[in-house]
Amino acid sequence: MKALGIVALVLIVLLAGGAITSNLLSSDLAIQQTTDPSGDFLTATPDQAAAFILVTGFIVFNVIGAGLTLMLVFWLLNRQVTAARQEANAS
Repeated sequence: MKALGIVALVLIVLLAGGAITSNLLSSDLAIQQTTDPSGDFLTATPDQAAAFILVTGFIVFNVIGAGLTLMLVFWLLNRQVTAARQEANAS
C-alpha cells in the first residue's frame, strides 16, 4: 500500500510538472531571438555564447573540485582504516 502511495505521488508530481511546462510554453515568457523570417533561431548571439562558455566552465570547475574533495576525504579515511588494521594485526 505504501508503494502504491509513492507511485501515485510521483505521477501527481509528473502531471503537475507537465501542466506547468505546458502553461509556460503557451504563454509569452519566451524570448524572441529574431524577427527576421529568414533568421536562424539556432544561432546564438555573442552574449549567449559567452554566458554558455562561462556557465559550462563554472560547472566543470565545480564538478572537478567536488571530485577532488571526495578523493581527499576517502583517501584520508582509507589511510586511517589501514592504520587501524595494521595496529590490530600487530597486537
